Amino acid sequence: MTKIKLLSTKHPLPKYQDIGETLITQILSGDFAVNTLLPTEKQLCEQFSISRHTAREALRYVDKTGLVERKQGSGTLVKRNTMPEQINQFINSVKDLLAFGQNTRFEVQVSDMIISDESIAALLNATKGQECIHVGGVRFEPHDKKTICYSNIYRRPHQDEVDEKLKDTKTAIYAVIEALDDRKIGKIEQQMSACLLTESLATQLDAPVNSAAMKITRRYFGLKDDDLILAAESIYPAKRFSFSSVLYPSK
Repeated sequence: MTKIKLLSTKHPLPKYQDIGETLITQILSGDFAVNTLLPTEKQLCEQFSISRHTAREALRYVDKTGLVERKQGSGTLVKRNTMPEQINQFINSVKDLLAFGQNTRFEVQVSDMIISDESIAALLNATKGQECIHVGGVRFEPHDKKTICYSNIYRRPHQDEVDEKLKDTKTAIYAVIEALDDRKIGKIEQQMSACLLTESLATQLDAPVNSAAMKITRRYFGLKDDDLILAAESIYPAKRFSFSSVLYPSK
């Protein structure tokens, strides 16, 4: 069996994610060849002294990339050694959504104060002409470094430490992570709509001008319904976007 050595990272990861990232890196580097099996849950438990639940979550984490195929009773089979062109957002909970944001790399390009136009004011439950904080940048897939989307984040000033960090391109992403702590979120409103890529966005996202894209608008609320933490609009080129969910019958 291929020996697994955990990666060293600047920021400690949850154990399942640490093991999952290591497996992904080894698949991409060829340590696990196509049509071979990854270690079983039992083998991962023995090697890392972890619970069966942690081992299962590590393999599930790898499965989300599209690199492998998991079948009950057959193990986890490596299907490819390059990242798929499409990023499949398999999101069924607030936790899944926040994990997607934290597991990708957001490169902040602009962080400033702007005057809200009509559409931004509507997003923020504000009045047109009010000042708001704006953070814009490109999100990258962490393994193959391909662009995923361009995101614009907006926030009404709260006059707090998060505001100050958002105004600095060096600390803005940490402020977003701090603000979107799942313990502080009561609900997330999400809307999807089709659009076309402008010339500037097409260049940033390595896609043809006027090609199809998906715009996802999300508004993050605190534990009180009227407490809007921030709003975000993300543009995904069609070739990079896939969204999956699981629906269950009402009981």
